Amino acid sequence: MNQDYLSSSLSKECLDNLLRVSQCQEFKQGETLFLEHSFCESIYFIISGNVTVYKDNSDGKRKIIYLLGKDSFLNDTMVYDESQKTSVSCDAFTDVKVMIIPIKELKRLILKYPDLAILMIKSLSKKTKRLYRQLKNTTTISMDKRIAAKLWKLAKDFGYEYKEFHGFTVKVNNTYLADMLGTNRETVSRGIKKLKELGLVKVENGQIFILKTEIRDFYRR
Repeated sequence: MNQDYLSSSLSKECLDNLLRVSQCQEFKQGETLFLEHSFCESIYFIISGNVTVYKDNSDGKRKIIYLLGKDSFLNDTMVYDESQKTSVSCDAFTDVKVMIIPIKELKRLILKYPDLAILMIKSLSKKTKRLYRQLKNTTTISMDKRIAAKLWKLAKDFGYEYKEFHGFTVKVNNTYLADMLGTNRETVSRGIKKLKELGLVKVENGQIFILKTEIRDFYRR
């Protein structure tokens, strides 16, 4: 198990105790880790791979809230939720390996080790900031700029350099982008076409590449 993130954030004693009460599990791409409103007694920590966190509305329309990768906690709001029912669903976007931590044991360790409490607060704070940013982008900017902002964030979290462009280590298509933005595939296709015409995006073999700095400047204007 890659423990770099945890070992740099927690004392050795805390980490040893956390590992002692946890277990590892692997999920194949497309498998469900947990469903919304399901009873849950554990939280998850991603060791490798990526997951999609989402909600489905009554019409079956999916809204992707997060695409999360290595060193992310999942279901961490459950630590402070007495209902023990999940508020979102989570599927494996790629093959993924997670550490499963019983909430009861985690609460006991949080009371004993302040560094673990701080780590959990940081995780929740990061997700809250992302939700604020999503809300701002939903209400204040046009769809083509929302698409540009989402592509920039994907490049920031999962990007790699490709000549003067940036690609994504995760395979994201227009349908997935539409679910992230709460719109339809056709709208995303039109937005991508406009960004291509502006020279901010190119598509090769079905893969999207962006000019990272320029696309950031575009959506911030």
